[in-house]
Amino acid sequence: MSRRVLSTLLIGCAPILLIGILGCPAKAKTPAATASAPGDTIVCEVVMADTSVYDTDPTPSPDGAWLAYTSGRDSLRQIWVKPIANSADRGRQLTHDPVTARAMTPTWAPDSKSLLFISTRTKDYNIYTVPVDGGSERAMSDARASNRFAVYSPDGKQIVFSSNREKPGQIWGFDLYLMDASGEKSASKPAKRLTNNTGSPGHPTWSPDGKWVGYVAKHIDTTQVVQVGPGMTMKQGPMFSSYHLWKMPLAGGAETQLAGLGATPQPTEEVWPSWSPDGKWIAVQRRVGPTDDVWVFEVATGNFYPVTSFGDAGKPTWSPDGKSIWFVRSKNKDQDIWVARNVTAATIRAKAQRDPRTASAGH
Repeated sequence: MSRRVLSTLLIGCAPILLIGILGCPAKAKTPAATASAPGDTIVCEVVMADTSVYDTDPTPSPDGAWLAYTSGRDSLRQIWVKPIANSADRGRQLTHDPVTARAMTPTWAPDSKSLLFISTRTKDYNIYTVPVDGGSERAMSDARASNRFAVYSPDGKQIVFSSNREKPGQIWGFDLYLMDASGEKSASKPAKRLTNNTGSPGHPTWSPDGKWVGYVAKHIDTTQVVQVGPGMTMKQGPMFSSYHLWKMPLAGGAETQLAGLGATPQPTEEVWPSWSPDGKWIAVQRRVGPTDDVWVFEVATGNFYPVTSFGDAGKPTWSPDGKSIWFVRSKNKDQDIWVARNVTAATIRAKAQRDPRTASAGH
C-alpha cells in the first residue's frame, strides 16, 4: 500500500487544545453526551489524547453505544472498546494477541455484537472476529497472503476485504474480495474476487443500500514519464502514483474512478474512505500538497469539501446517525482520537466558503 497509508502520516494533538482554524474550531474536552456546536460550524473535539499512548482506528458501533479502536499501550497493538457516553472511561481490552503480533483496524458487525479485526498472529495478515461481550476469537480468512480492511455489508451477510493472494508478497498487488459472513476456507470455500485493478485497491466501504463498494486505488498511467531523481526519469508505475477514490457495483460491472481524473493546482491523494449513512457523502483522508485532513466527497456532484483544517488528520469514520465523523491526529509515533461534530450539508458548505483550500485543491 501507499507509504502514507503504511506510516499513517496523521499528526497528533497535545492534551491542551488549541483553537482550530478555517471554520473547524477545537472545543474543550467534554462528555460526548453533552457536546454541542454552533449551528453553522463544524466543531472538532479531542476524545483520547494521551501523548504516551498510541490510540487509532476509531470506529463507533452501529447502535452508537461503543467506540472500538486500536491501542498501542505497553507497546502492544490490541483492539479496545469504550462507551461513547463516558469520555473518562478508557474501556477494556478486547483482543489478546501475542507480543510477536499486532491487532488493528476494527470494524463492527451491523448488530453491534461483534467486531472484525486484522491480526498478524500467523505472520500473514488475516481477518478475525471477536464478540464484544467477550469470548473466543475466530479466524475468518486463511489464505497465505495479506488480507486486510475487512468490512461487513449493511445487512451483515457478506464481508468485503482487500488481499494480495493473487500476487503474494507484492506491496501493490492487492484486489478486493468478497466472502460470506461465516468466513472463508481457501481450499474449499474461497472468497470471490471483485476487482481486477492494477492500482492495488484497498480500504473498502459499503454504500448504505449495499449496492456499491467504494474504495481507493492508484491511478497508473504508464504513458506518463516521471522524474525520480536528478536527471533520472521512468514510466509512471505504482510507486509514483497516488491513491484516489473509486467505486464498483456489487452486482457486477465496471469499476469507476471518482477522483484524481483532472489537473489540480496541488497534488492530491485520498485514502481511508467511509460512506455516510445517508449515502450522499464519502469521507476520506485527503492529502492536498504536503498536508492531510478529513474531507468529504459529495457523491451527486463529485466535489470535495474540507471538514478539518489541522493539516495532520485522517482515518475518518462516520457516526451511525451521520452527524459526526471520528478521526485521528498523530505526531511522530503518537496518535490521538478526535471527533468532528455537527457535520451537515449546511456546515460543510459554510466551511467551504471560508476555506481557501476548497478552490486551490480542485474537485
